[in-house]
Amino acid sequence: MTKMKYYKQTEKMYIYDKIPLEEIGIRLNISRRTLFYWKKKYEWDRKRFEVEQNQENFDKELLDFARKSMQKISSDIDNKRQTPQSEIYSLMKILKNIPQVKQYETSNQKFKQSKPTGQLTPEVIEQIQQKLLNWNGIA
Repeated sequence: MTKMKYYKQTEKMYIYDKIPLEEIGIRLNISRRTLFYWKKKYEWDRKRFEVEQNQENFDKELLDFARKSMQKISSDIDNKRQTPQSEIYSLMKILKNIPQVKQYETSNQKFKQSKPTGQLTPEVIEQIQQKLLNWNGIA
């Protein structure tokens, strides 16, 4: 049961930090077999998907709220009404967090795009031929 002391840490690394199981195994000296067993038994993929969905929903709601606040403040300015300071400060706080939302979205896109397709490109085949077979493409 000594490996179970790492369970919560490995779960957090996989689900929230999006670290691949191979890297977690190397960092914590836990076998891949154990990690894949935990992943399947405790449904880490489902949990990871739910966390990503919740984050995406929150990001959308935050952006919508920021837009509505901006529209209200803009309307108040156009109609020469006084805008409460609390609304302005709230909007400023939200706008400070929007770059973090965008950063999360871009890192999430990179993670999704970085999965290998399992197919070799012509460039990779040529590199393999050159390095392993000492072949330069000339027949």
